[in-house]
Amino acid sequence: MGLLRAGREAIFPVPSGPHRVQLRWAFSLMGRAGQSEALQILVGPGEVVRFDSEVLAGPWVNRILLRRLGDPSMPEPSGSGAADARVLGVTQMRRIEELLGEDVRLIDNRASPAPVTRSLKASREWTRTLTLGEDRSETLGGNVSANLLWLSAKGSIEAELQRTLSLAIGSTHLFEEEIGVTVPERTAVRIVLGWKRIWQCGEARVLLPDRSVHIVPYQVVVSVTFDQKIQDVTSLPNG
Repeated sequence: MGLLRAGREAIFPVPSGPHRVQLRWAFSLMGRAGQSEALQILVGPGEVVRFDSEVLAGPWVNRILLRRLGDPSMPEPSGSGAADARVLGVTQMRRIEELLGEDVRLIDNRASPAPVTRSLKASREWTRTLTLGEDRSETLGGNVSANLLWLSAKGSIEAELQRTLSLAIGSTHLFEEEIGVTVPERTAVRIVLGWKRIWQCGEARVLLPDRSVHIVPYQVVVSVTFDQKIQDVTSLPNG
């Protein structure tokens, strides 16, 4: 608690964590005392949070308008009706591979007395996809109806992650690579391309409007690749 004089600025050191900020008249004059709305804020280590205020005179009671300057946790309404979310931080973790299937090519050089070189193109389209896992909530203040609120905010979390990671979720990309293969004379080979999708795993620390913080695991597709195998099938009837 501290005293703020009209037209002056005051600085109040506080520990990091959740705080409740409200302005009230220090005294009442002719029944025209008033107070501002109480704002719930989350102060990070080393963070400076600034406010300004304005007195709105009324016939019987003055009202104080308290505003947080440059409030990053109160985005403009999205119009979707879903809860808005703010990504506080992202931690990238391991990458995992998902098998997508195989492409098989056959080069039959059994009828030729000389080696042959073939150039093959490995090509596959892939889509940048984002998936969210189950959250783990850390209550920092406010009323938490964690699961329902988090579920309603999933769309907002996905949009925020897309901005934070600077990735165009849903965009389609084409992977292409040239492969050169030399097949000896009187030989047949089968080329097997084992396609894999690469997911980047991580965790996002997300702040919801009720001041609850959720640790949300995510996975995002970052590329595709393949493993290459060359099998000698000369002795097989049809390669």
